Amino acid sequence: MRHSACRFLAVSSAAFVLATARAATRPHYGGTLRVEIQARVSRLDPVEWPDVADADAMLKLRDLIYDRLVRLDLNGRPQPSIALSWEHDAEATTWRFKLRPRVVWQDSSQLTYMEVLSALEGVAPGASVRLIGDTLEINMGRPRPDLLVTLATEPGLWIRRPAVPAADSLPLGTGPFRLTDWQPGRSAVLQANDDYWDGRPYIDKIEVQMGRSSRDQLLDMQLDRADVFELDPSEARRAQQEGKRVWSSSAVELLYLRFDLNKPAVRDRRLREAVVDSIDRSAIQKVLVQNYGEVAGGIFPQWLSGYSFLFSTAINLNRARQLGAEMGTWPTLKLGYDSNDGLARQSAERVAVNARDAGITLQVSPLPQGWWRMPDTGTDIRLQRVRIDGPTLDQAAIEAASRLGFSSGGEFENPERNYGQEQEFLASLTVVPLVYVSELAGVGPRVKDWLPLPWGGWRLQDVWLQVEDPERSRRAEKP
Repeated sequence: MRHSACRFLAVSSAAFVLATARAATRPHYGGTLRVEIQARVSRLDPVEWPDVADADAMLKLRDLIYDRLVRLDLNGRPQPSIALSWEHDAEATTWRFKLRPRVVWQDSSQLTYMEVLSALEGVAPGASVRLIGDTLEINMGRPRPDLLVTLATEPGLWIRRPAVPAADSLPLGTGPFRLTDWQPGRSAVLQANDDYWDGRPYIDKIEVQMGRSSRDQLLDMQLDRADVFELDPSEARRAQQEGKRVWSSSAVELLYLRFDLNKPAVRDRRLREAVVDSIDRSAIQKVLVQNYGEVAGGIFPQWLSGYSFLFSTAINLNRARQLGAEMGTWPTLKLGYDSNDGLARQSAERVAVNARDAGITLQVSPLPQGWWRMPDTGTDIRLQRVRIDGPTLDQAAIEAASRLGFSSGGEFENPERNYGQEQEFLASLTVVPLVYVSELAGVGPRVKDWLPLPWGGWRLQDVWLQVEDPERSRRAEKP
């Protein structure tokens, strides 16, 4: 199942990859890549996990600064990074990694094997890590055939130097770029690491502007002020219609409803069923998501699970009205959404319109700042977004467990069993999937060799910029 998903990802991005590869000739060094994002990242090593938009942006910045023990290629296959090679026992319980020599931190000091061990000591509960010469041994305590993907994707498993307790200290890694300026929530500047073990990146510098709306980013691209930028579905469709280059990942983010069963108003299952039956997921997917994604009946998108299509996503207004007749009087429900998420706001408003057709009143309002830390947000229902990008089903299950409370039992080799577990989890109508959304990025004409990971990694260290030759332009202007 894992390998078929990776093949699908490779095929789905083939057209974009081929078009980019043909355009990219004679890579050269130099230039500043201008990146704009909607999130306002305030920390790169947060004590607590931020909301989904900030988390994704934070991960993109970390990928430029830090390395991992292993990394994934475009097909989802593990490749060497700080580890040169690896092997495991017959049960895939004990793993041994041969570590790369002569890797340096971005301040030119030597990365020691003990520092690698220290960074990975918390790889998993119950796991043990030790050094045997230049070999790192990890005993997971149970079979973990998926360990390589975990090491390549788990947010906490970068190789990074512990933060220096100085007010002006910047995060330090061994990755392709060094953070040289950091304005939390506003901007970041990253300089190419000349001593990077995998070769210096082509571009000299990356300038990141934060807090830019999708519409502002599209305008900046039209005015040649940005090279890579995030887009909402409506702006992405507009950009494509104008002939701009737009990249779409696989479906990696789930928009869903979460009912707060601590609230008396939604404890009656009939009310939750009526709300769910009234929702027109297809309209959200076509009108709001602009077909950049798919309707969602389950937790995992089709490219990850292979069985998502088995979950019902149909609207059933008649049944919703029948449930209302049984209850007699509907209570007015409060539906909250992340104020920083435009798509969540639009989707919440559409859900409220659908519910009204069934006779249910939903009062839609933004959630307070920092709502994800609050035990009580003052709402009965929240419309939330979560990233489930795998890129394997095993890893996606770990993500769903930590972010949705889904428990898989740690086994994902039997599709029928997996499907049954998902059915059981969703039967409580606490978490109700709505639509899967693709990550969207606009890519300016200067950017060459744009080959992002199909599940969302931008890999900015691999791109180069087509810089106009002033001398050639002057010759072309001569009569």
